[in-house]
Amino acid sequence: MSKNEETEMTALAPEKAVPGTQPVAAESCELFDLLDRLDLPRGYRAEIVEGSTITVSPVASGRHQRTVRSLDLQLRPHLPAGHDAEPHLEIRMPDLGRSVIPDLFVAPVEVLNTADSVVPPDDVLLVAEVVSPGNARSDRVVKLEVYAKAAIEFYLLIDPIAGQTTLFSNPSAGRYQDRVTRDFGEKLVVPEPFGFDLDTSQFPSLS
Repeated sequence: MSKNEETEMTALAPEKAVPGTQPVAAESCELFDLLDRLDLPRGYRAEIVEGSTITVSPVASGRHQRTVRSLDLQLRPHLPAGHDAEPHLEIRMPDLGRSVIPDLFVAPVEVLNTADSVVPPDDVLLVAEVVSPGNARSDRVVKLEVYAKAAIEFYLLIDPIAGQTTLFSNPSAGRYQDRVTRDFGEKLVVPEPFGFDLDTSQFPSLS
């Protein structure tokens, strides 16, 4: 599989593991342990997004990363005091049995300044994902549910396929109660504690 292909491989629980995969345990603690022991080829990342599976996917394309960079540049001047944006660390959710590496998320600097490669969801204020052709369902449906259940205040979904940006907010009872969608080219208000208009014209569309 090419690194540029926006597809995902899901490792189930084979009796014999093939190179690059590992058997997946049913219990969350065992699954997290397995995730930590995975030896992935360069250019791949692993997440626990659905059930007792580890999803291994290639790193994003250059166009994808340019969109993430554009968001980062717009977001950074409006970060709440003591917070920073992070594109690499893993958010681990033991209570949900989930582990996700968002395209970008915002958390307190003291949380991000860790010797570990994972952080808890408790203090994460905003997560952002950019939809790719191979992971559309994951970002639009599965991660939407995961982030809401983790009570992360804001989920920003940039969808170049649909040409839209959606901000989900106010998580309650495992769901986001509010959502605002804007077509690329329109301004999207990101409320306090950020308090700015996101310029979605900076995001390239795939449609």
